Amino acid sequence: MAISQPVQFGCCCLLICIIFYILLSFSYSSFPSSFYRPPRQPILIFAATKFFSKRVTSEQFLASCTSSKEWCSISDNLTDIQRADAIVFHNRNFNINHTIRFRERSTDIPYVLWGRESPSNDHFRKEEDFINWTMTYRRDADIWYPYERMVRRKNSSLISRRSWTSKNESLPPSTWLSSNCKTANGRASIVAGMEQQGLEVLKCADDDGCRVTIGSRWPHVKTPENRVDKWGRCGRAPPNCGSNHNYWDNCTVELIKQYKFYLAFENSNCVDYVTEKFFDTMRIREAVPILLSSMFIALSDYSSISEAVREINRIANDKEAYLEYHKWREEYEIIAEDNDEEGFCALCKKLAERSHFSPMERFASRKSYKSVQSWHADGVCDNAIQFF
Repeated sequence: MAISQPVQFGCCCLLICIIFYILLSFSYSSFPSSFYRPPRQPILIFAATKFFSKRVTSEQFLASCTSSKEWCSISDNLTDIQRADAIVFHNRNFNINHTIRFRERSTDIPYVLWGRESPSNDHFRKEEDFINWTMTYRRDADIWYPYERMVRRKNSSLISRRSWTSKNESLPPSTWLSSNCKTANGRASIVAGMEQQGLEVLKCADDDGCRVTIGSRWPHVKTPENRVDKWGRCGRAPPNCGSNHNYWDNCTVELIKQYKFYLAFENSNCVDYVTEKFFDTMRIREAVPILLSSMFIALSDYSSISEAVREINRIANDKEAYLEYHKWREEYEIIAEDNDEEGFCALCKKLAERSHFSPMERFASRKSYKSVQSWHADGVCDNAIQFF
């Protein structure tokens, strides 16, 4: 029996309404995290792994979630797994035992793989169709978890001349702090190339404040400005910082503040992989970072190491040129990684929005990674050094 035109028209209208409703729901859930609906009921995230050697707790990872910590929590207690809204795996602790243990699952509960190391140093596992969401520094991750980020200031401010006057002129203009001298991108080779072109690197085995005699290793070096102080395992221990120093200790922050430039090379050159080496150099160390791209100096902008070294030396001796690299501070500021917009806070909000989905919307929104390892690593790193 043929279907009448009014019935056909009604069916088409109903189908259009359903599609529009689903698209509207998805577009709403993709708004910035400041636009969200509180959940229908409290959100619980189950931590299936540790974070390296530490437990994953609300106190550690939700403390900065000002808009969601009242209704979102994290638990690693197995008695809570049945009521969890999501299950999170930290990649460095994620192993084959977890895939076996959590193979039996509800398809309605997303499995979230969380990791912030580059693919060169932290490989995701090959399990197919096991992980539903990713939570990484990548901007195309399901939940963005950057180290830090830059935002526009609410009120503009003038550049402080302190960015120049606070520098110790008795020290070389540049410094480098590193705990890993053998990296995928060979950053130590870049530093060595800069040494050969006139930036002498200070290396001492002790902490007695020793100084290499200028020109003792590279006779063409004539002025004390042409040096780089190297700290950490690739140089010497930062003075008075103890053996367990790290990038965010006040000791190392105050040490680096004295220099005009900081060699902020990452351990690998991968898409979106920007860590505290870059952000903290600008936010709390008040130095100009030198990278492998005007608020920083990108070596890739120069045709050779020698050209880059000449430009660094020129800027180091020109106050106005140097302050140009701090001009960004007038309009922007760096937001630390613990804030209400990313990471676990964003995961809480994503789960809260999901709690309003209808069964049809939940089904339509399901996804899984055929190969999360391929998504994480394939074609995203270029560790070749073009200068040599």
